Amino acid sequence: MLDWVAANARVISIAVSLTVAALAALWMPALAAFAVGLGAGGVAVHVRMSARMARLRAETDELLRENGALRHEKTVIAKAFTASAESRNVITQKLPSIPEKDDG
Repeated sequence: MLDWVAANARVISIAVSLTVAALAALWMPALAAFAVGLGAGGVAVHVRMSARMARLRAETDELLRENGALRHEKTVIAKAFTASAESRNVITQKLPSIPEKDDG
């Protein structure tokens, strides 16, 4: 039940505010105007902020993709450097040691 309420919170809040406005219009017109204004203001803020939030989410996703690509590139470079260092060590280990001649 609570999951359904959380998923439909906007619809429920609009329905409750309109119901309060309709009931209060008979007894307290100021309360009805407040409820309608609150509902209209909430919808206006949501519409304005949804475009900004979508843009910020897209920007965040792009930055995360770039960060992942840079991490991958860094890992590839580190593995290549490690592999080349290991191959150099193997090559130097395979070289024969030449003893020094004693002149005396």
